[in-house]
Amino acid sequence: MTKIIITILIFLSACSSAPEIVPGKGAIYGTISAESHKDVIAKASKDDGGIYSSGEVVFKKGMVNYHQLKELYVCLINPSLKSGKDHLLIADNDKMSHRSLAISKGDRLWVQNNSSKTLTFFLAGQDDSIQVYSPVKSGERAVIVVEQEGILELGSDEDESLITTLFSREGLISQIHSSGDEYIFKNLDPGQYKILFWFWRLGFIEKNIIIKAGENIKLNQILSVDKIMANKNDP
Repeated sequence: MTKIIITILIFLSACSSAPEIVPGKGAIYGTISAESHKDVIAKASKDDGGIYSSGEVVFKKGMVNYHQLKELYVCLINPSLKSGKDHLLIADNDKMSHRSLAISKGDRLWVQNNSSKTLTFFLAGQDDSIQVYSPVKSGERAVIVVEQEGILELGSDEDESLITTLFSREGLISQIHSSGDEYIFKNLDPGQYKILFWFWRLGFIEKNIIIKAGENIKLNQILSVDKIMANKNDP
């Protein structure tokens, strides 16, 4: 009986994800997950309308298993937040350590070249602008200060498989999670913020939130093709 009670208490504790109320501060918390094309199509098949109602999109086994994604980002934006944080990216012979990265404008990327060859990195923006950096020899590291906003691509002239998609906004702080994980931003000053949920292959959903003193906001979000294409901000 004692073991059963302990197990129940542990389970209840794990389910209790709401942060404590902090006088004068606020918080936002919830879960972030992704919904696959297969799930969306299944729902659409039950409706008369929807973006998949034409039957042109067919799920294939080779598609991404969104329930197992590990690079879902929850981003909080407050222009008063200071930039200049450091992020480490490691280039190996066949891939980068991160396929995507959400950062603040003005943050620094430390790019470690662990491949067997010299790499010339470049940063490409959505406006077709490209900034090329000095070659980085094998075993060496370079620093790149990101001064652009939007969706950017960090790539290498020597190896097109070495690529990282960057999401850059001024005043952005981010958390990286797997699908189904809980997130939390706590001890926030009262005021207006933006929160974004992003996966590089899907896009992002953006919401405006107002944090009040002594109030915690719960916001769960599912990233899926239909939600992003419809541009709906419902949690």
